[in-house]
Amino acid sequence: MATHKKQHEKMAAKRAARPASKAPKDAVLTLKITGPGIRKGRISVPDLIKLCEDAQSAVNRQAESLAGRKTLHPGPVTGLIRKECTLELIGVREGSTELDFGLAKPQLLLPFAEAGSFGSEVIHELADTIRSLGNGNRKTDLDPGVLQSIYELAGITENGRISALKWVAPGATRPTVAQVNKKVRERAAIQLSRPTFRFAQIDGVLDMADFSRRDRKCRIDPAIGVPVICTFGPDHETSIHALIRQPVRVYGLAKIQPNSERVDSLEIQRIEPLPSLHPGEGNFGMSPGIEQLATSQGAAPLRDAKSLAGVLADDEVEDFLSVIYDARREKP
Repeated sequence: MATHKKQHEKMAAKRAARPASKAPKDAVLTLKITGPGIRKGRISVPDLIKLCEDAQSAVNRQAESLAGRKTLHPGPVTGLIRKECTLELIGVREGSTELDFGLAKPQLLLPFAEAGSFGSEVIHELADTIRSLGNGNRKTDLDPGVLQSIYELAGITENGRISALKWVAPGATRPTVAQVNKKVRERAAIQLSRPTFRFAQIDGVLDMADFSRRDRKCRIDPAIGVPVICTFGPDHETSIHALIRQPVRVYGLAKIQPNSERVDSLEIQRIEPLPSLHPGEGNFGMSPGIEQLATSQGAAPLRDAKSLAGVLADDEVEDFLSVIYDARREKP
């Protein structure tokens, strides 16, 4: 029994003394996983699937943010982002468990001297975002879609088997390392619960206004969506009074609801009139002639009555032609 124990200790010592295996050269991301349910070089299939899905989602959202696209939306990301940022699992190593990811295709080089690729740039930017949440939210105006994906990724720490994971983005000199843990998840949740502010434009009907000195407000009713309450200063009183119940365009600082793109309120900085939102309403009083109406609608004269075949019943065609012929006979 003692001999068996000594042999086991020698084998464990040899494994400990063995140099750690390195990530493959084409790895752009390594996830180092630790926790009471993790053994060296092993991970359960449900945990692996969740980690892969959440890591890919986070990369996609960060790529959309860098590309200036909306990150909170239904449906898949664009084909270009899928093409440039799809991850491949290329290795599972000990230490305790390390997952190495490469990119599914050769990457487009970025147009500046620091080299790299769009995919690896996205992964490094995401590491910086995660690290900023862990060290005290030093970054401001974090993208809500990216925050949502980080919150979901950190949810792996809630299952009791994984206590933390490291997001490691290899670099030319040294890697960028970010801890994904419960603290990061909590801070992402706090950020997501706060409203955001940005400049926005709204088109709609100005259908209500309150000119109280203490609380100047109006309501813009867009053609699609819910009405938006707007505030304004004394400089805009005259314009708003003149445009009441008229289509307008307002521009200003908007308050955006958390976890959505819906404008909650807007502080007007500029307001201008718009043509009617209802087609043809602005031309109601113009009384155009038949020729003008036909030209505006692109309607050409009927050259052959047979073209109506199949559109009207036979008796309707006969009635239609009869009316035309009667009108011609009556014409002086």
